[in-house]
Amino acid sequence: MLTGKRAVDKSRCKNEQNLVDWAKPYLNSSRRLRYIMDPRLGGQYSVRGAKQMAILALQCISLNPKDRPKMTVVIQTLESLLEYKDMAISCGQWPVSSNSTKKTGLPSSAPIFRAQSRSSSVGVQNKKPNSAVPTPR
Repeated sequence: MLTGKRAVDKSRCKNEQNLVDWAKPYLNSSRRLRYIMDPRLGGQYSVRGAKQMAILALQCISLNPKDRPKMTVVIQTLESLLEYKDMAISCGQWPVSSNSTKKTGLPSSAPIFRAQSRSSSVGVQNKKPNSAVPTPR
């Protein structure tokens, strides 16, 4: 949901074919998270919501199944993200602090919070995916 990429895509380069393996290092760092955000969102997403979603994603991909959240918790967490009003300034630029940007309303059709296929997402612009994602260190 954050990246707009498929879980497995053999058309991507070898180290990017498995979404979990590729994205996990970015999910661990709120600084790096912006590099994997779906560029088609055009910066129209909650920064805090994206960070919370990254934390949830890390919990969901835990190697130990007992450490993964129950679906009811996943749903409650995703629904709570709809309350976030902070927005990224533009694609790839996040506000320095929550006080540095005006709070704006987040439309219910914001693609980051929609659990549907990319082709049916509302409000997503068709832009080429960002291939210039830096490699995590």
